[in-house]
Amino acid sequence: MNNISLGMMLSSLREQKGLTQDDIASQIYVCKAVIVDIENDQMIDVPFVFLKGYIRSYADLVGLSIDEYQPFIDLLAQQYMPNQVTNHLLNPKKKKRSKWLLCIIMFTVVCILGITIYFVSKESRSNIVEVSHYISPSSNHINS
Repeated sequence: MNNISLGMMLSSLREQKGLTQDDIASQIYVCKAVIVDIENDQMIDVPFVFLKGYIRSYADLVGLSIDEYQPFIDLLAQQYMPNQVTNHLLNPKKKKRSKWLLCIIMFTVVCILGITIYFVSKESRSNIVEVSHYISPSSNHINS
């Protein structure tokens, strides 16, 4: 792990293969900014599992073995995880907003279900009355 960073290693191997940042980005299905951030050893605002996948895919494309980049991933994990936990804890509004949205959705579903049941039961009651009206024997037919 000398003094060379993971980003520098990936960038150097990419250039040796004659690939551009756009080439790498299109092959691993990310935007170019992600590749630029990886090469500059910048933190990317994505879950760590995605970052690991991006690095693994990038390394596979340029021929960097897992043994060479795994120590960098381990180091990133130590830096990345506390940052994500802190960001999550510092944003309680997001949690409240999602609960509020869930309540609105549930209320809407209950209202739609209630209206549907009302109209279905009303329709079935009117059908019963109509059918019983036609089925009930009249007193004239009994005497005949």
